[in-house]
Amino acid sequence: MDYLLGIDIGTSGTKGVLMDREGKIYARAGREYSINIPQPGWAEQDPKMWWEATIQVIREVIKESEVNPQQIRGIGLSGQMHGTVFLDKNLQPFRPAIIWADQRSSSQCEFIYQKIGKERLAELTGNPIATGFMCSTLLWMKENQPEEFNQIYKVVLAKDYIRYRLTGNLGVEVTDASSTLLLDIKRRCWSEELLDILSLPLKILPGEVHESQEVAGYILAEVARNTGLSEGIPVVYGGGDQSMQAVGNGVIRPGILSSTIGTGGQLFITVDKFTYDPKLRVHTFCHAIPNKYHLLGAILSAGLSLKWLKENILHTLDSYAIFDKEAEKIRAGSEGVIFLPYLLGERSPYMNPQAKSVFFGLSLKHHQVHLIKAVMEGVVFALRDCLEVFEELGIKIEQVIASGGGAKSRVWRQIQADIFNKEISMTQSIEQAAMGAAILAGAGVGIYKNTEEGCKKAVKLKKEKIKPIPENVDIYNKQFEIFKSLYQDLKEDFKGLKEKAI
Repeated sequence: MDYLLGIDIGTSGTKGVLMDREGKIYARAGREYSINIPQPGWAEQDPKMWWEATIQVIREVIKESEVNPQQIRGIGLSGQMHGTVFLDKNLQPFRPAIIWADQRSSSQCEFIYQKIGKERLAELTGNPIATGFMCSTLLWMKENQPEEFNQIYKVVLAKDYIRYRLTGNLGVEVTDASSTLLLDIKRRCWSEELLDILSLPLKILPGEVHESQEVAGYILAEVARNTGLSEGIPVVYGGGDQSMQAVGNGVIRPGILSSTIGTGGQLFITVDKFTYDPKLRVHTFCHAIPNKYHLLGAILSAGLSLKWLKENILHTLDSYAIFDKEAEKIRAGSEGVIFLPYLLGERSPYMNPQAKSVFFGLSLKHHQVHLIKAVMEGVVFALRDCLEVFEELGIKIEQVIASGGGAKSRVWRQIQADIFNKEISMTQSIEQAAMGAAILAGAGVGIYKNTEEGCKKAVKLKKEKIKPIPENVDIYNKQFEIFKSLYQDLKEDFKGLKEKAI
């Protein structure tokens, strides 16, 4: 029997799944880790920590499955997007990676808009610039840490560093390259025009940009000894975690919307041709499917908002399952409490690193369960903000698939159905990003004719569907208008907080 291994290098941990060509999971494993915040607004991680977690995950998957490693035909990788790993001439990280959640480069983002202009930026990249993107991070380092900038030999993204450690080959593929803001999205190659305007050297980027399912290299002998894998197993380039969770959920054709609630939150939909928002409120990236693209609305604090409430405010050891059970008792709308989930600022649709989180509407009648439910609702309101941009661009939505850790919560699934006013489906996929990476590996090594065939064989929908409750839809429609007006009313005050350093 043939097996496929998928590994997802995420923000909160690394996960792996081993499956057969029909999508049956034989083993899965995970290792958690944390984000280092050396200064307020900064977010870093040690790439060596990702590597150690990857080694542990592979060992555990092989041990649990009891599969002969020689039967593993291919390996695929998924990884957190946007962040930057800095490599010296020996291709070793010489400082922590600056990841997607980092906010230090806000002034560089403004510089990019002024230097290039929003219209030309949209035409070239299909994307707004945001803090934590490789482009703005490099400009920040060039300006603030010139000695470290001059030490850079190559820069790569998270999963590309892990793939280098596995195979010895350095490279990049279209989905993650899209997320750097240094790629000409339409042509699927590095933008020499952008690099020249910003005075960033092309030579520090890892060469030609490949399609996601292409074989990038083969497992090294040393890696085989340390993990239990067989030497020479093909490793495909893989993709950014959003493209990989989309593949793991079968979101590979227009009309299917993936709604993901993980650490951050994302709305993902496939488009057949290069399509972008001229107002730069959402992202356009290359899909893992050749010649396809996808639109992405991304919010920064989705599941992170609930984690923050649990650990920093409520200081409780209650499980999220208990949160779910309690929140189910509270009527839609949390009796008037509305939460703005801007704990890290916000990306789509506002692109505002200065935005702040807010609880609005509190009174003496409210207690902690109202806060829990309001946080869950606020996250989905923020996703609906993105959904309205998609619809404004003429995107048709036939089906919504809930994904990520939030999809495990029936309450959160119902909130999505009610706030979106759309039926919610789920796939049977486990660890969708890692499973998507495994499917991609199958396409790359010939187990499947292409990724589409892999999804058809491996991805299956659950029978359960969550339908909107009309009464809740009405409540949420009214609250959503308040949610949007709160941001607009407070926008200048958010800016004032930073300027006055309150």
